[in-house]
Amino acid sequence: MSCLLSCCASLTCGCCTSIASGITKKSARIAYCGLFGASLVLSWILREVAAPLLQKFPWINKTSHPKEWYQTNAVLRVSLGNFLFFAALALVMIGVKDQNDRRDSWHHGGWIVKIIIWFLLIVLMFFMPNVVIDIYGLLSKFGAGLFLLVQVVMLLDFTYTWNDAWVAKDEQKWYVALLVISVVCYMATYAFSGVLFMWFNPSGQDCGLNVFFIVMTMILAFAFAIIALHPKCCTQLFVQDLQPHFCHHHHLRGQVRVSLFWIQKTQKLAKAKTKPNLGL
Repeated sequence: MSCLLSCCASLTCGCCTSIASGITKKSARIAYCGLFGASLVLSWILREVAAPLLQKFPWINKTSHPKEWYQTNAVLRVSLGNFLFFAALALVMIGVKDQNDRRDSWHHGGWIVKIIIWFLLIVLMFFMPNVVIDIYGLLSKFGAGLFLLVQVVMLLDFTYTWNDAWVAKDEQKWYVALLVISVVCYMATYAFSGVLFMWFNPSGQDCGLNVFFIVMTMILAFAFAIIALHPKCCTQLFVQDLQPHFCHHHHLRGQVRVSLFWIQKTQKLAKAKTKPNLGL
C-alpha cells in the first residue's frame, strides 16, 4: 500500500510539474482561473466533510457550534488563503505597464512555486484563530460585492470587444451570428433565473429578499434590452462611435459627413411626420 501511495504521489507531482511548465503567457489567465476553480471545488468538498475534522482542532473547537458553523468556517479559511495569494500577486504587479518589466515574468511564470505557495496558504489558514476568520467573514461580505462589480466590468469590456471585432468584419453572416448569440444568451439568462428560484427560494422558507433580487434582475435585463434596441438610442450610439473611429482618417472624413447628414435628415423627417398638420 505504501508503495502504491508513493507511486501515486510521484505521478501526481510529475503531472503538476509538466502542466506548470507547459503554461505559456497566453494560457496564464486560464491557469489562474484553474486555481480559482480548484479553490471552489475544494471549498465545496470541505463544506460537506470538514465539520467532523474541524471539531478535532482545539484552537477551532473551543466551544460547541452547530454543523453549519464548521462548514462556513472551512469555506472562509479556503477563501482567506485565496485572498492572500491573489492580493500578494496584485501588490507585486503594481506599476507593471509592459512585458519588458522584470516582474511580468513573475506573473506569467514560476507556476510550480506559485502552486506550492497557494497550497501552503490555504493549509496555514486552518491554523489561524477563530477571531481572524470571523473578522474576515464580516469584511468578505463587502469584498464579495466589490469582486462581483469588477467581474461585471470585465465581462462588459469583453462583450464590447467581441461585438466590435465581429461588426468590423462588415459581413452579413457575422451580424447574424451576433443576433443568434444574443438571443441564446438571453434565453440562458432567463433559464438560469428559473434555476436560481429553485436554489434560493426553497419551499417552506421566507426568502423574499432573494426573490426580489432575482425578479429585479430579470426586469432590468428586459428593460435595458428594449432601451438598447430603441431607434433613437441606436442612432445616437452610431453617431458617437462613428466620429472618433473614422475622423482621423482623411480619406473617410467625407463619407462620415455624408452619413451624419443623412442621419440628421432622417431624424428631421421623422419629427416632421409626428407634428400635426394645421394647414387647411
